[in-house]
Amino acid sequence: MKTKSLILVILLAFSAAAFSQTGFSDGLSKGKSQGKKILVNIYSESDTWSKKMETVYSSDAVKNYVNSNFIYVKLNANGSDKISYSGKDWTASSLSKFFGATGYPTHIVLNPDGSVIKFNYNGETTGVFSGYLDVTEFEKFLKYFSENKYKDTDLSKVL
Repeated sequence: MKTKSLILVILLAFSAAAFSQTGFSDGLSKGKSQGKKILVNIYSESDTWSKKMETVYSSDAVKNYVNSNFIYVKLNANGSDKISYSGKDWTASSLSKFFGATGYPTHIVLNPDGSVIKFNYNGETTGVFSGYLDVTEFEKFLKYFSENKYKDTDLSKVL
């Protein structure tokens, strides 16, 4: 029984570690070196919808798709971690505001060079998408960016 419990704990720890990055700067470096887009999850620890979105991020389908197609980073909207981005020093909180996060969770996709990918949503050009998406909707959101549909399709036509 102890062996099964230990194996389960190790597997859970490995899967969680394999999915998340150690920090924003590390994610930027990996995105650049691997030529992958960077998926940024801006969240608030006290926000109910951010917590619900964590269950979506931790679903096997989303986790596998993200691991294959993106570098995943989390950014605490209330955090004080020091981050260097675009030639400036930020706190996690000030960088969240710079990106335009006004509600949580907020999702941003960066190019491998760290620049924000702009896309159309309801006819407006933006670089952020705020709100909860269930697993099915979030998979559509991810494919929209991984398949470069953002270049010629309004996101509202996909979701």
